[in-house]
Amino acid sequence: MTEMIRRRWLLVRRDLVLHRSSLLIAAIVFLAFEAYLISQIDSITAWLVFTCIYASFLTVIPLNRDDKYGSTGWICTFPVTRDEVVEGRYTTAWTLAFLFMAACLVLAAIVPGEVVTASGLLQPGRLLLVAGIIVLILALLLPFTIRYGFTGVLLMLVVLQIAGAVLLIVSRLTASMDRVEGGIGAFFDMLIGGVNAVRDSLPVPLYYLVVVLFLVGITWASMRFSAALFRRRDL
Repeated sequence: MTEMIRRRWLLVRRDLVLHRSSLLIAAIVFLAFEAYLISQIDSITAWLVFTCIYASFLTVIPLNRDDKYGSTGWICTFPVTRDEVVEGRYTTAWTLAFLFMAACLVLAAIVPGEVVTASGLLQPGRLLLVAGIIVLILALLLPFTIRYGFTGVLLMLVVLQIAGAVLLIVSRLTASMDRVEGGIGAFFDMLIGGVNAVRDSLPVPLYYLVVVLFLVGITWASMRFSAALFRRRDL
């Protein structure tokens, strides 16, 4: 166990050291924008959602830079397996996400704002919301980025944009916009209703445990998928 942790730490430390300049610049821009947003926004939930999305995409900076400079193959010369490299990538992403969100918590404590406050962010429900958004985004984003580098990020964004555009065009041509919007709304209503039903049927501590285990399961499945893709990548 000690050796495993040491190897993961080597990979995380390597990412933070090699890419510290780019990460620092990204963090300064991120925090400056977040400070402005805290003083202006009127919904803490909307702020949390946007901030989590922004922070999640910043976590792939080390991956994108390695792809740009062709250093991914060099990482595999370390005394680690490809699966361990993937696990190190996830650890780096989660470390960065935690640091970005911790910095936002400090901002919420010192930047004047009527809606976003440190005490409001530290509520268990909102912490689960933060974890859920970051888990879902990284679970989708990291496999493609690990396999294809920055092209994977673009691929994910392009696929989402094309899917949205096709859905919009089809709904316009078939005059079914109301049905499409109703279907999307019904899906999210069903999803929210299911979550609320689980929450109402379980004691609060058990509900939180179930959610955490669910998010851990998503992360584990995404990591295994990423490892399978990375093993097939020519370096």
